[in-house]
Amino acid sequence: PYRTVLTHGWVLDAEGRAMSESLGNVIDPNEVIKTHGAEILRLWVASVEFREDVTISADILARLSEAYRKLRNTFRYCLSNLYDFDPEKDAVDPGQLEEIDSWALVRTAGLLERVKAAYDDYAFHKVYRAVYDFSTVDLSAFYFDILKDRLYTAPARSVRRRAAQTALYRIADALVRAVAPLMCFTAEEVWTHLPASHLREKSVHLAEWVPADALRAGIPAEHLQRMANWPRLIAVRDEVLKALEGARREKSIGGSLEARVRLSVASNLQPLLEAYGPFLPSLFIVSQVEVTNKVLEGARVSDISGLGVKIEKAAGRKCERCWNYSEQVGANARYPSVCERCSEALAAIEAAG
Repeated sequence: PYRTVLTHGWVLDAEGRAMSESLGNVIDPNEVIKTHGAEILRLWVASVEFREDVTISADILARLSEAYRKLRNTFRYCLSNLYDFDPEKDAVDPGQLEEIDSWALVRTAGLLERVKAAYDDYAFHKVYRAVYDFSTVDLSAFYFDILKDRLYTAPARSVRRRAAQTALYRIADALVRAVAPLMCFTAEEVWTHLPASHLREKSVHLAEWVPADALRAGIPAEHLQRMANWPRLIAVRDEVLKALEGARREKSIGGSLEARVRLSVASNLQPLLEAYGPFLPSLFIVSQVEVTNKVLEGARVSDISGLGVKIEKAAGRKCERCWNYSEQVGANARYPSVCERCSEALAAIEAAG
């Protein structure tokens, strides 16, 4: 009566023993559901290679509960920043996206291709791992972290903020469809809270897959050509974050926005970092960045050849609105407690009424 039948191995306990009533080591699925919820049990099924013997234990379920929380928080971040976004009225054209938004959409497209291939092969554990790694590494620890400044400080209706929201909406819309077979209740909950429900099917389980090429469509050719720069930018960012953490331990700075990052770079890195110079403070989540080809005394030698990182206290005063430090705080008498960037934002907000 079935088109396809999948068979799984034995279910083992934490010691690798097959579960049986005689041994008394059986974990009742109903008890798992009472304690952790049905979604965690589904996630466990998805996370194991079912063609082999599979292991389940209280520790495994606890780790999966934490993984589920991180996946749920990925969607929560998207939804919490789409409260005033209407995709019919507010979405920007792909050509208006910032390069990091294009990067996020291209990465999402790559994820969809891997996930689709894994589903076709019934490799559900590869789906789970790909989605989890993407959510925690690419999104939460990188893209979302950098995006906060633009989402929270740019004028609400500005192209910069709407571009960020457009990317978040498209990522959430694609990702929720991809995880629906594994997290059916959570996916349905997310689906009901996405903006403009009238544009979509009533249930995520009636919705079609988002083609990977649909996320790449319209992205400026210049952005696509520059995608090869991002692995090196991320590697530099990782080295800067290590140096910032060291400065925090030494109590020379508190939060990262108190920092001025000085980068000593060799000729192989200098053109790249200078090309992205205006974006580097956002990339590192610091107030100021200086790139030089000179050797800096006291710079931290990084794992990247030709890169030294020195952390200093940022110059200027703290902006009360964005918390960045700037020597221009107070330069605008109308907004004496904020930086030049926030002065422009406040003026735009007032002009918009």
